[in-house]
Amino acid sequence: MATTNAPTKVTQMNAPTKPAQIRVARQSPAYWRVTIDNPPINVMGPVMVQQFQEVIDALEADEQVRVVVFDSAVDDYFLNHSDFTAKLEDLTSLPSDPTGLPPWPDFLVRLTRLPVASIALIRGRATGNGSEITLACDMSFASREKAIISQWEVGVGMVAGGGPMARLPELIGRNRAVVRQN
Repeated sequence: MATTNAPTKVTQMNAPTKPAQIRVARQSPAYWRVTIDNPPINVMGPVMVQQFQEVIDALEADEQVRVVVFDSAVDDYFLNHSDFTAKLEDLTSLPSDPTGLPPWPDFLVRLTRLPVASIALIRGRATGNGSEITLACDMSFASREKAIISQWEVGVGMVAGGGPMARLPELIGRNRAVVRQN
């Protein structure tokens, strides 16, 4: 990836004719903007997971970057849940990454350890994976009018795979993170 002010497209596996779902714009050597762009609702499939891996690899390799901002080009959606229409084997066949975790949790762990300020700008739905990346960032700014943050897995009795249940109590305290039912 060349250092320019123009957006840099992250390469895609197995889909060379489709536009990149993640765009990286190096605003300056120290400030990168990562834009999620998979209309109509920014669902995350195997191609996007691979592109997130390429982004974290590039961020870790660049010693000049100090701030990375994640945003969305799709109105009303920051990042949604996983693409349930994708073939499961396309996601499960992706190799484990440096942490030994599957690619998406690996990206989130590496993002939390990254020695740069990471910021999520949320102007719409951040559900499932969107909630997970929001919790992995150092800071999050959400639109009061449009932001909806949720972890849908909890509502159906599943354990979310990206670690939100471990990160949320650290951010707001255990008592505020526990859902109480009367």
